[in-house]
Amino acid sequence: MNEPEPTGDADPSIPRRVFISYASADRKQALSVCKAIEDRGTPCWISTRDVAPGENYQEAIVQAIRLAPAMVLVFSHAANNSDEIKKELSLASRFHVPVMALRLEDVEPSDAFAYELSTRQWIDAFDGWDPSIDALVSRIAQFPGAAPAAATLAATVARQAPTSGRRWMAFAAGIGALALLAAAGAWWFRPQPAAPHGMTVRLSGFRLLSADVPATIADAVDAEIAAAFNADGVVGVSTAPSAAPGSAPAYALGGTIQRDGKAIRVITRLANERSGATLWTDTFNYDGSEADKVPHHIAVDAGNVVRCGLFGASTYARPLPDNVLRDYMGFCQGHWDPDTAEGGKALLPAQRVVAAVPDFSWGWAAVAGAYWKVSMRADTPRAADAARAGGRAAADRAIAIDPRNSEALYLKSMVVDHHDWLAREALLKRAVAARRLDCGCEHHQYGWMLANVGRTADALDELRQANDMLALYVYTPLTLADALVAAGKPGEARPIYAAAAQLAPNAEFAKWIVLGEAGKTGDITPLLDANSPMYAPKRNALAAGYRAIASQDASAKTRAIQALLALPEHQQDDDVAMQLARLGDNHAAFQVAVRQADRDYPGPSIFWYPVMRGVLSEPGFPAEVERLGLVKYWKTSRTRPDVCDEMSPPFFCRVL
Repeated sequence: MNEPEPTGDADPSIPRRVFISYASADRKQALSVCKAIEDRGTPCWISTRDVAPGENYQEAIVQAIRLAPAMVLVFSHAANNSDEIKKELSLASRFHVPVMALRLEDVEPSDAFAYELSTRQWIDAFDGWDPSIDALVSRIAQFPGAAPAAATLAATVARQAPTSGRRWMAFAAGIGALALLAAAGAWWFRPQPAAPHGMTVRLSGFRLLSADVPATIADAVDAEIAAAFNADGVVGVSTAPSAAPGSAPAYALGGTIQRDGKAIRVITRLANERSGATLWTDTFNYDGSEADKVPHHIAVDAGNVVRCGLFGASTYARPLPDNVLRDYMGFCQGHWDPDTAEGGKALLPAQRVVAAVPDFSWGWAAVAGAYWKVSMRADTPRAADAARAGGRAAADRAIAIDPRNSEALYLKSMVVDHHDWLAREALLKRAVAARRLDCGCEHHQYGWMLANVGRTADALDELRQANDMLALYVYTPLTLADALVAAGKPGEARPIYAAAAQLAPNAEFAKWIVLGEAGKTGDITPLLDANSPMYAPKRNALAAGYRAIASQDASAKTRAIQALLALPEHQQDDDVAMQLARLGDNHAAFQVAVRQADRDYPGPSIFWYPVMRGVLSEPGFPAEVERLGLVKYWKTSRTRPDVCDEMSPPFFCRVL
């Protein structure tokens, strides 16, 4: 095998940017490292910012490493367990790219990292931020190709101007103009335009109303909220003591914290400081025995709603009137609540928004999103179809006003015919290529669609981008974790499941996440919890199945299968289908999975888990994927499910 060429002979016209390698959990810190290095004049490449919409994520990573003059590894506990970073280090060695490791935490590399990092140079950020970054940039500058940015050169020349005469000043001005032109070009071609008006939330503070609440909790809340907002997103936060001068709306987020019996009650309030109007308020009750987790919960629960509201408002040409933004925030609260019982809570305020401002494209997208939620909770197929029709009409109205409304595009993909995968993908590709959303929702939904058609590796690329953008919404890491299991990476999925459980709105929801993980990874432990929210006969039947598998007792397996099939049909879900497959009854597993494949979740994704491989050889499977529209999708798009690329592909792959 020929080794790749070193990067030193790359085209000098191509920018050489330092590659930032980091774990998804360290995204905020990695962006800070990137900014600090660039502030000192060295351009960087970081995936969360520099992978263009629609670009192949893995190809972009390989290309960026190949062209990099150096790699900076942002090292932490999370990085120490990241398979993706191991791949990036391997590519760095392959392309002869020097690596500098910046340790965020005092952690030694695991055995898996020991070889790759044995000869690397280490700098410890926890010993002092600015000195560590200065040392890092100084060492990077020693590598060929790591030239300072034009802006830094201009600044250097400008500093020489007083002693070098007007020629130096003119030269500096020319260099500065070039830098401005380059920056303008980068701005013009960036994935999404700037907001028509600024969207900054001032943290006005959370007052403690109970003496027995830890005094440090208020500052911790501000820190968590600041961390919850994307450093490169439209909506930002400020800790300024007062609103900035001017006449535009000035948004402030604060509230109160008090103990209420065994709970800690938090009342949040978003206000327009200019007018004094309350735009959104909500009350959250958290477990009083876990006071240390309350700041993070507030950041998640309040941050998702505020980000949704202000991002949508930023897309309108003028500041939304207080009453309209109040309704839009009401939509966001209903739409983003993972525990919402019915979609009407989001639909009514969204309809009021477009009644007041009919040319607000994002308002119509809100109506589409609310109809989608209504369709998922509809009591009858007829009601669900009516809701989806309403969603399509609203999405079309939004797109007619703004063809680059990525939210309307991805939401329309959720309310078209679920079996029309080609139409869904076309809309999702348009969404990914349009204005980037702060939440990464377009990547999330495209990843989920790819998971359903069996393109698990491609799904992971999209889902990782979604999780990089917003790892603070429970379904974002949860979908990523499910896809990792489907890709045969349960070890990589486990910490992602744990992160999702930490984002659950309540303890029961968290238990369901743990139970869902157990069903996909084959873990009996959660099923032994007598306080589990799962239907007891189902929990007992699943546990009996695991015991039978462990014992290899054929009669015990038969009894476990009978117990699972005796469950009411509405209890025979994806967990039951997978357990039947583990027990060797592929026909029964197929019959249960067919019913699941028509639902919003798990949909056809249930077929692509490793445990379900035997089900793919069932005689009825080719007809099922034909009925689901998957064969038409694969043939027309000239793609195949990943299982068809395995050493011994299932029989149905022969027709593709």
